[in-house]
Amino acid sequence: MTQPLARDQFDERRHADFLRDRFPEFWARFRGMPDVAGKRVLDFGCGRGGMIQRLMEAGAESGFGIDLNPSYIEFANSKVASQWPRAEFACADIRKAAPEPADIVVSSNVMEHVMSLPDTLAAVVNAAKPGGELYIGFSPLWHSPFGHHHLIASRMPWAHLPRNNRAFLDRLRDDDNNTPDSIEEMGFNGATPTDFRAALAGLPVEVISARRNIAASPIKSIAMKAMLLPSFIPFIGSKIEKFVTVGFYWHLRRKK
Repeated sequence: MTQPLARDQFDERRHADFLRDRFPEFWARFRGMPDVAGKRVLDFGCGRGGMIQRLMEAGAESGFGIDLNPSYIEFANSKVASQWPRAEFACADIRKAAPEPADIVVSSNVMEHVMSLPDTLAAVVNAAKPGGELYIGFSPLWHSPFGHHHLIASRMPWAHLPRNNRAFLDRLRDDDNNTPDSIEEMGFNGATPTDFRAALAGLPVEVISARRNIAASPIKSIAMKAMLLPSFIPFIGSKIEKFVTVGFYWHLRRKK
């Protein structure tokens, strides 16, 4: 029988996975990482600190990671901040933290979990200096084919959505046979593309690019882009869009 990993071993493995796979995949979706040499960088939803580590290795002058998970921050401080004195991590709500503004703000796969979306996105934008750039990528969105983040074992697309999400919730029974009341309880905001665009509208940013369904591999990107085609059908496309939009990748610049 396979023994469960101890918590520290699990964190080490997930951190290594991010450095090896998730970090290059994230920047491939933006056609490459920007020059961070001599710049202050901020990672919203920093997890175990892998993004800040890689950006410090690339020459960032200082780094700040913020996350609501205390165990992630504890690991990041032990693993990353201990090696990079100009890197720091905080377990805090960005809406209340008021971090020192950064030249480059990054956020990877967080926005689909944010409950107070408009206020939080506004705080993320405010975390960038005037003229600073933001790279915000997030997927999979809840209504997309596998928006349940593989928390249920199913190869059927959209298997989590029937019965007003109960097809997902009823599979998550605890030892007392209780199930969650809502997807929000499980950390999903259920926001649609319309919701994300509405949250971005009116914020003091220039949209350099706003792309959907971008994969790290060109072949997969073609397939995911093709999936968007029904969303362009007149009259019904707006209703279909949320089911075929897997992710957003925003490159923004804070207005001066």
